[in-house]
Amino acid sequence: MEPAATGDSLLLRALREVSEGVVVLDPQRWRVVHVNDAGAAVWGLRADDAQGRPLAELFPQAVGSELHQLLRRTRDRDGLVEWTGPVPGTGVHLHLRARRLDGHVLCAFRDVSGEHALRVERDELTRSLTETVERTTRLLALSAALTAADDVHDVARVVVDTARSVFGATHAGLSVVDEQRGVLRTPFLEELVPGALERWGDLPLDGPGPGTAALREQQPRYEDGEALRAHYPELAERWEAADVSYCAAVPLVAAGRGVGVVTLVWSHGRRPAPGQRALLEASASYATQALQRALVLAEHRDTARTLQLAMLTDHLPQPDDLHLAARYVPARVDAHVGGDWYDAVVLPDGATLLVIGDVTGHDVTAAAAMGQLRVALRALALDRHQEPSALLARLESVVPAVGGEPVLATCLVARVEQSAADRAAGRRVLRWASAGHPPPLLVHRDGRADVLRTAPDVLLGAETGGSERSDHRTELPAGCTLLLYTDGLVEHRDADLDDGVERLRGAAAALARAGRDGLGPALDALLAAAAPAGGDDVAVLAVRFEPQR
Repeated sequence: MEPAATGDSLLLRALREVSEGVVVLDPQRWRVVHVNDAGAAVWGLRADDAQGRPLAELFPQAVGSELHQLLRRTRDRDGLVEWTGPVPGTGVHLHLRARRLDGHVLCAFRDVSGEHALRVERDELTRSLTETVERTTRLLALSAALTAADDVHDVARVVVDTARSVFGATHAGLSVVDEQRGVLRTPFLEELVPGALERWGDLPLDGPGPGTAALREQQPRYEDGEALRAHYPELAERWEAADVSYCAAVPLVAAGRGVGVVTLVWSHGRRPAPGQRALLEASASYATQALQRALVLAEHRDTARTLQLAMLTDHLPQPDDLHLAARYVPARVDAHVGGDWYDAVVLPDGATLLVIGDVTGHDVTAAAAMGQLRVALRALALDRHQEPSALLARLESVVPAVGGEPVLATCLVARVEQSAADRAAGRRVLRWASAGHPPPLLVHRDGRADVLRTAPDVLLGAETGGSERSDHRTELPAGCTLLLYTDGLVEHRDADLDDGVERLRGAAAALARAGRDGLGPALDALLAAAAPAGGDDVAVLAVRFEPQR
């Protein structure tokens, strides 16, 4: 039925009253045959003004659009066609249903702009929430990794790994401000190109470059390859050699003072994904805290190492016909501090006092307690002549006064003695007492090694229950070597202590073959052969008893 021929029929009146937009189109010329007020309102017209006019005249933006393609599909096939989308040239979103009817195209549509806005808002909130969760997850992972990093090199490695895995950077580096030298020092930098470590390892703080500029301005710098070449022409060769297409330099600022810079570089035309700057700067704040902590720890370690090395001097006494050598090895290369110690002193009565001990702990507190015990024991030994057991008993009374924390330590005190009769007979005597310390090792001239096992007394700082400490005695043949050591040399979490002592006993035979001047190198070889990898701190004290002249 031709809608125009019906006039103001009941059907047309009904269509005009419905809330949905309705339009009937002539599919040959796409002329509006009928439209109700709701349909004409899409074009900002009344129904009477749109009636009979071509669609291209009313709605030129629709020509060639997705809506136009949908109307053509409706004209060329049977069945219902549905579409939801924006009306070209307007801010309106429609849900359209169209079908071919009696040679015409009948369309019914409703405005879904409000629903679309809600959907867009929901999608944006979902995307924002997803990004927040992802960002939080990555920051938590970064925080955990940085918390486990206790030196600058470890912090730098975490930063570089994050730059690659999270931000897709080709290369990255963490640089630290060295105020004393006036440079930006890079302790860990990937090899961008051959020679980069040498050329970029130390950069003058007042020199050119995005890192030093970001540090001076205390603001991040984000620059593409073209900007880098324009801003720092003197460094253009470096950008070219590394094929830098984008660079981000984020300063690490703590309490208003720049302590370092994180630099990320993208190559081969790549750059960071949009929206990653906030995550990068948040990551840098975590790195700032970790770097500060690592620098403070390094300063403490340096201080403790200076203190400990001052107490563990290599300048041991060398009494007539005795040769002494000692070594201290921290549990880790970067630790430099612990509670192990050794000492030797010639007493007023002519005896040589030998001491080896180990305060529990691997920190500055243990080192400080060790130092106080060492000094106290020296003072007690020089105060009066006493047997080793009596010295340990007097030292026991000093332990409660060492610092504010309870102290627990092992210690072995020995006296190398020789009376006139002993000297005439060419023999020396060793007297010792042990407060829970590993037994001494006596290596004979032929390489045999005896473990001087005794029942050790309780540790210093432990409850003694009123028990007395015991002295032990053995003769020292000419040419033998006495080895005192801390438990780090024989103790391992995967092996029995006795097994460690036996392993040391086998390795110690080499001490017998070392000449007078070779005792120190022989100790180095012994430590390399017998010390468990990654174990405890180790202190050793060796005494060679040469034949008397």
